[in-house]
Formats: sequence, structure tokens, C-alpha cells
Amino acid sequence: MRRRTFLRLGAAGLVGGLASPVIAAEPLWVDTRETNVFESFGDEILTVGSSLRTIDPTSGTERRSARLRRPSGAEGPARLIASPLIAFGWYVWYEGVDIVCVNPQSFQIRWQRRVRITEEEREGGVPMVFPLVRPDGFFVLIAHKHSENVFRLHPQNGETVWSRYVERFAVEAPLAWHNNRLLVRSRVTRGAQAFGDLHAIDPVTGASVWRIPLEGHDDGGNDTMLIAGDRAYVAAPVYPGESCRLHIVDLVAGALIKSLTIDRLSNPFAYNDGIVYFGGNTPTAWDATREAIVWRMDLRSRDGRVVYIAGAPVLDTRRRRIYLGETRDSFFVLSSADGTVLNRVDVRRGRTSGNIMTLYGAFRLRLIRDLLLVGTGDHHVIAFSTASL
Repeated sequence: MRRRTFLRLGAAGLVGGLASPVIAAEPLWVDTRETNVFESFGDEILTVGSSLRTIDPTSGTERRSARLRRPSGAEGPARLIASPLIAFGWYVWYEGVDIVCVNPQSFQIRWQRRVRITEEEREGGVPMVFPLVRPDGFFVLIAHKHSENVFRLHPQNGETVWSRYVERFAVEAPLAWHNNRLLVRSRVTRGAQAFGDLHAIDPVTGASVWRIPLEGHDDGGNDTMLIAGDRAYVAAPVYPGESCRLHIVDLVAGALIKSLTIDRLSNPFAYNDGIVYFGGNTPTAWDATREAIVWRMDLRSRDGRVVYIAGAPVLDTRRRRIYLGETRDSFFVLSSADGTVLNRVDVRRGRTSGNIMTLYGAFRLRLIRDLLLVGTGDHHVIAFSTASL
């Protein structure tokens, strides 16, 4: 787990509620080699840690690997792109960020480029690389960089096609693509009058097509946007209190359809059959047609301790389940029909560490057919059959 994640959690992710069933679901396999990020890669799993590897999803055995020129003490990656090119990046302390592009067939590094960042250019956190790769374009946003931070790079050599500055405090999942436009989330101000912007950018020129201000704070690194059809759903808390603004944006017209005030909403992560699903410590199902909450579950405390839900949950439409990771040692299994907690699955499995900053929870979840992959805080990957959950 990255240092900034630990510091953001503070005591809340480590401490004080109601009993939950904990099942001893046996994993199909456990990969203990260092893995920072992973994604589906055809019929394999692509991982980045100290090396670039592919894993057989059935057995967990390594199929291919390649050495990486990872700088000493580098942080990240925050995001891994697996197709049509492999792309990711690291933050190198007091230097800048390295952006890496790898050929997916040969596993050879096509190019590795450093973008230098001075201490004066750092803003609001650790700079991280968020790539978005299209068949005809390679785009990168460098979060927390107070200067040119959005780039279109040449996929063959990494040279800059265009670059621009999107002010400021770029959020955790800032880039998306819709209707041949690059969408960029940014955080403009913080404090009592906090708001952010959603930008649509011409991918050819880098010029703004439209820009919409959206009221609200960032959500502790979970400030994500969900695209469903031609609409975007953005949830942003409004402090003090538990109010949240749910913004609904028409991505074709570049217009805000409406903003609703709903208490205790967190990041939207899935849309299915007219229902928008939100994660966080109060996972919620919301009917987009009736504009009404279908169900909500309170996971703010369990087993006498405060719970912190980590990362993006996963909706399993086939089994009508939702999987939510938490930071300490487990993930929750909820019914997507009514929000009932069906299980809590231990992923720590008795591991200990002399490092007090080590967390063992489920920080990254991916669903690949009938396989749930769990990335833990101590950089292991654990695979579960969804039938066992």
C-alpha cells in the first residue's frame, strides 16, 4: 500500500460496530510476488510490480515476464492500461514521473520517458500517472502537477504531440473517453466553496470543447465518474455534514442535466438495468428513472471497529452480487438486489508484519468471468471462485 494511502486513512482505517459473518472461503490460488497493479489481458492476467508478468487465471502460474527499469524508491503505478498498448507510470521522489509504454505482443519496452516535476510544481499530493490509450492516441494526465499536466504522446516514441494545463487538483480517476472526446476531471478549489470541473477536450488539438463546473469536494481519493450511455454520474460530498451532490451530465450537449442533494453517497461504480450503484461505507442502489434510493447498507462499523471501504467495488450481474474491499483484512459480499451483507471474506489469512504501516485488506478488485481477483495491501494477488462466495 502506498504511503499516501496510509496517511489519508489515519486512525479511521485501523480502528471501532456490528458483527458480520466471516467465511473461510478457500482461494483458488495466491500469488505472493510483489504486485502493485493488475488487469485482465486477453486470456491472461497482466501484473506490474518489480517486473512485468502475465499469470494464468486458472492456476496462478506465471506465463511470461519481462524486467522493468523501475527507479529505486518509485511510487506506483496508480493505473495500468493493458490494451491496445501496455501503459503505466511511476512517481520518482524529487525527480518527476516515468511513463512507460510496452509492446503487448513482444513484451519489449517501446519507450520510457521522464517528465520532471520540481517541488514548486507539486500540488496537493503525490504526482501520479494516469494513462488512457486509444487505437489512434496515447493520452496521459499527471495528477497533482501545477503546470502542464495533460499530454497527448506519440505511441511510437513518447514524444509530445500536444500538452496543456488543466487546473488543478486532478482527481484519482481523472480521464475518460466518450464520443471521440477526452474527458478530464479536475478539482478547482477546496474549502467551503469547493467545486471541480468536467472538461471535454478535442483529442486532435488539445483545445477545450466545453467545461462544466460541479459543486462539491473530492471524496478522499474516490472521486470517480461513471459513464452510462450519454450520461455521466458524479458524486461529490459537501462539508460539513453528510450531504452529497449527485451531478448528472449530458456528455453530448456538454450540459448539466441536474444536481441532486442526497446524503451519504460515495463513488458511483456501476450501472445496470436503470440502477446506479454507489460504493463507500454506505453502499447504495439508486433508481435513475424514479430518482429514488432502492436500498442502502451501512458499513461504517463492523465487529467493534470503524471500517474503511477501499477502491472501486465490483458488480457481478450474473450472481447478483457486489464485492467491496476494506482496508484491514477482508472484503464484503452484498446482494445487489437488496444490499444484504451475505459474507465477509478474510484475505489476511494470518499474515503478520513488523511494519506498523502494513495493511492487509482488499484494495483492488477485478472480476474476470467467474474469478474474483483481490489485490491486497501487502501486494499479493488472491483469486477466488465467485461460486464459493
